[in-house]
Amino acid sequence: MNVQVPDRMPGAVKFALVGVWFQAVINGLGGWWLLSLINTRLDHGQDVSHLGLVRASAYFSFAVAAVLALSALYAPKRFGWVRSTLVAVEGLAILGALFGLFSGTGPSALIGMALAIWIGSVMLGERGRNWFHRQADAHDERTADYGT
Repeated sequence: MNVQVPDRMPGAVKFALVGVWFQAVINGLGGWWLLSLINTRLDHGQDVSHLGLVRASAYFSFAVAAVLALSALYAPKRFGWVRSTLVAVEGLAILGALFGLFSGTGPSALIGMALAIWIGSVMLGERGRNWFHRQADAHDERTADYGT
């Protein structure tokens, strides 16, 4: 079955990638802020409860920022792994926002959840699926020409 694949990135996918870049920047800044806060408290002789867990959260935030930035960077090249990665990260963001709602973060958790749901729905939708399937189809056509 041959699916018509767009040559230009659909607008919904472009806007979703803007949201992904926003999430990457916010995650990076959040990790930096958290490490800065920890170091300031430790420099002033104050105790940080669960220091290892807090540092792990900051480093996890850096890792998520890097994954999001790489995914957004490679999305125009139509790599299939980008779509899968973004869906997985947005699923984790939704779970994190749910925990945030129950821990009392309120509006920021709702905004994060809404953004994650929207980006995930674009990636799982027809436009996102059609945009990212071109790479796999092109690979199949190339290998069919060589008989491998």
